Amino acid sequence: MFSNRESLYSFYDFPASIRCSIYTSNLIEDNNKGLKHKAKLKEQFPNEDALERFVCGYYSEYNRKHSTRIHRGFKQAEAELLDMFEEKRNDTSKNH
Repeated sequence: MFSNRESLYSFYDFPASIRCSIYTSNLIEDNNKGLKHKAKLKEQFPNEDALERFVCGYYSEYNRKHSTRIHRGFKQAEAELLDMFEEKRNDTSKNH
């Protein structure tokens, strides 16, 4: 059924404190729900550019509002994550 099980279970490579944030899509679903709600309030967009400006504005505000928040477990895993990504970056640069 799955040809690459390694990628299916890759979240186990990450620290235990952040695994539930990685394997669930709750943050994404909540974000999409918020965008959909705000778009419904507008009712319609006169053209594609208006829709693009709306979406960019929505995400700009979202990023401003949430830029200082740290998702549960990430602060405890910060050092381990930095090490993981530094190793990955070094491996990638060696292969090129």
